[in-house]
Order: sequence, then structure tokens, then C-alpha cells
Amino acid sequence: MPSALVNIIKKELREIFRDPRLFLGMILIPLIMFPIMGIAMKGIMSSAMEKSYEEATLGILNLDEGSMADQIIGSVEFKVALQQYNITIVFVNESGVTKREDIPRFLSENRTVQAVIVIPENFTECINNQTPTVVEVYIGMRDISFAASSVEGKVQIFIDVLRKTISYIVMLSSNPNINPVFIENPILPIQNTIYKGKILRNISPSAIASILSFQAFMIPIAMMILLMMAIQFAAISVASEKEQKTLETLLSLPVNRSTILLGKLTGSLIVSLVGTIGYMLGFQYYMSSITESMPIEQVPLEAIGLGIDAIGYLLLTISLFLSLLSTLSMVTILAAFAEDVRSAQSLTGILILPITLIAFFSMFAVSFGTIGPWIYILLVIPFSNPMVTPYFIMNKTYLPVILGMVALIIETLVSFQIAARFYSSEKILTARIRFGKRREKT
Repeated sequence: MPSALVNIIKKELREIFRDPRLFLGMILIPLIMFPIMGIAMKGIMSSAMEKSYEEATLGILNLDEGSMADQIIGSVEFKVALQQYNITIVFVNESGVTKREDIPRFLSENRTVQAVIVIPENFTECINNQTPTVVEVYIGMRDISFAASSVEGKVQIFIDVLRKTISYIVMLSSNPNINPVFIENPILPIQNTIYKGKILRNISPSAIASILSFQAFMIPIAMMILLMMAIQFAAISVASEKEQKTLETLLSLPVNRSTILLGKLTGSLIVSLVGTIGYMLGFQYYMSSITESMPIEQVPLEAIGLGIDAIGYLLLTISLFLSLLSTLSMVTILAAFAEDVRSAQSLTGILILPITLIAFFSMFAVSFGTIGPWIYILLVIPFSNPMVTPYFIMNKTYLPVILGMVALIIETLVSFQIAARFYSSEKILTARIRFGKRREKT
């Protein structure tokens, strides 16, 4: 019994590995994919860590009607303590900022100051009375990545240093009635975010970035799955015709070869289009559920320039449709070299590898704010366009998306012409990709 089981296992393994292309999909691709992903992630994380150590410039709007703020924040000792953490402070009163309403304009125009901290009018009075003072913080959010979290960290360091300094001054004072609760927490910070000139009160940039970055994660993953499904549909459609020997009959019909190719593309495209519509409807419901639960004074993300609006959904749908059409045109050529369905599935791994790599790389790069010129190159590649298009749409930068669509249209027409010429010749029946020599039957 054991020997029979071993023989059956050997037989099954020979059947599975009789096509060397399985080695490409099961072993070689993971060996290539994961090291590349590791190198890319290492670079992304290193870039994000470097941003956290960069010098930050914080603005101080001093509205204190007493002298305590000038004595503390204006002292050399206080500034030296902050410089240990690469924090530099500037008084924005000298730049014409005299009230809280001037802060959004100032942060929009001044790119060197990342945040403004407001010292309230009753700052000296609260310290003398040993009552907690409310300090408002306005952080300028310039992108949708987690890079804004590094500014939050610098602001928190400032608040901690200010808190310890106030406690130290009160403890050294001659006041015999020291309030221990005040000594423990003399400051009540309120964090606000300014994005595109609009104030999001009581909301930190990291809270907004986490939701938007979640979009940056989910959209590429969903589109990656959709592209893989479409590729499999198209590849199986062509390969099954060759495996079942019905391709010869189909090509012998009095029908133009381009019509046959267009029919195959349309069939796969309809299935993919249904999946696209289902995806967009599901994703829209998903996003509405997320935004409704976000405490931004019941204001939708779209109303403050965040998220995806109606134009964005339209552009995203068109980009995805064109990407599918262009990718399927290439797949029909690639699948024609397969001998059967299993071979077609192995060959499609050649496309699945870059799709997977680009999807993961783009979503991590967007989340950690390491976007570079390479993202514009990905817009003109059919199977990478859907991965990076959401980044431009969420930032309301539509021109690169439209240019990417034009490139996809041109690429689709070229791919279709190449596929039509290929299907018009008899090479479609004899095209093969073999790894090694096939044994001759005796």
C-alpha cells in the first residue's frame, strides 16, 4: 500500500511539472518578486524615516496679553531645548499674522513653516491662576501621505517642552499653594488641520492621511485583482480554442479575422466591464461608509477637497476600462503561443508579476509620501495605469490622468493592429513557446 501511494504521488508530480512553465509561475516569479518588493519597501521606509528626522520650522502666533509667553518661548534656553530635536521656531506676528483667521493664508503661502501654534490671550493669566491654558495648533497638510505625521511629532515635542517649562517655573515660584493637577498638565492642546486653505477643526493630519492612505491601499489591490481576472479570461478563451481544436474551424469560417479577434476581446471585455461596474459601485458604497463615520463636523471629504468626487469616479472608470482593453489586446497575442489552458495560465504569470509589483509598490509609495517622477511613467503602461491613477484623482490633478488615457488609446490601437495581423496569418495555429525539447513518441 505505501509503495502504491508513493507511485501515485510520483505520477501526480510528473503530471504537474511536465510543463516547465509552472516553474516560472510557482518558483521563479516569487523568488524574483519578493526580493524586489523587499528592496522597494526598504527604500520607501528609509525615505519615510529620513523625513521624521528632518528639521521642522514651527510658527508661533503670540496673542498673550501678559509677559509670560515672551519670557518662556522667547528665551534662549527654550530655543536650545527645541534645537536638540531639530525644531526651529519663528514668531509669525512679524510676518503680518495677527489673528487666527490669517493662519490658513500664511501656511498656504509660506512653505517653510509646517505648523502654527497659537499662544492664547489669557496665557499669562492662566499660569498665574494655575488653570490649564488651551493652546491651538494648526498643521498645514500638503499631501495625503503619512509624512504629515512627522510634523505632528515635532508639534508634540514642542508642547511637551512648553508643558515641562511651565511646570518648572510654577514649582520654583514663591506661591505656597501649588495645584498638583496643574503641574501635571498645564496645557490643553487642540489640534487642527489646514488642507488647501480649509480648516478641519479637532482633526489631526494623521487621522485624515490614514483614511486617504487606506484608499491608496484598497484601490490598487482591487484593480490588481480585476486585471488578473480579465487576463485569465482572455488567455483561457484563446487557449481553450487551441486545446479543443476548434480554432481551425473558427478561422475557416467566412468571417474577417479582425472580427474574430474583436469578438474574443469583446467577450472578455464584457465580463471585465461587469466586474468594473460592480467594483465601482461597491467601492463607492465603501467610501461613503468610511467618510460618514469620520468626525469632520459632518462635512464630506469631497467638500473640503479630499477623496474622490463625481469627476474622479468618471475618470477612474474610463482609465480602468482603457487599461483593461489595452491589456487584453496584449494578452490575446501572448495566449496564442500557449498549447493549452494550463500553458496559457503559466504564460500569464509574465504579466501578473509586474502587475503585483507595481500595485504593492505604488500603494506603499503613496502612503509614505515617496512619490517621484516614475509615477508619470506608470501612467502610460496599461496594467500599471489603474494603480497610480487614484493618486492623481485624490489630489484633483486631472491633466496627467487625461494624458494617460490618450496614451492608452494609442497603445490599444497599436496592440489591436498587431494582434489582427497575427490572427490574419496562419502562425496563429502553429505558434508555440516551448522550454526544452519535447520527447518524440515511439
